[in-house]
Amino acid sequence: MRDGIITALAKAAGVNAVRALHILTQLEAQGLTVYKKKVMKNGRRPNASTPMTPQLRRAIRIYFARNPEATQQEIANLFNVNSGRVNEALEGD
Repeated sequence: MRDGIITALAKAAGVNAVRALHILTQLEAQGLTVYKKKVMKNGRRPNASTPMTPQLRRAIRIYFARNPEATQQEIANLFNVNSGRVNEALEGD
């Protein structure tokens, strides 16, 4: 895994692997974590949010009814969906 990060860092920074390893070591010493995001063969990243289901839509609506002061972003974070999906759940049928 670390080899892939070093290779990606070297490519992104335009440096050789030894310099990339040095940069990575310095970042880790500062408590930072560097990782390479997964990319599928078609070039897209895998979906990280929870799929919208009728049950999830209902749960979002119930939560909002009980917590009307909650923002759509707060609800999205709570249910692991994006705020657009929350809006669809609240505004949809």
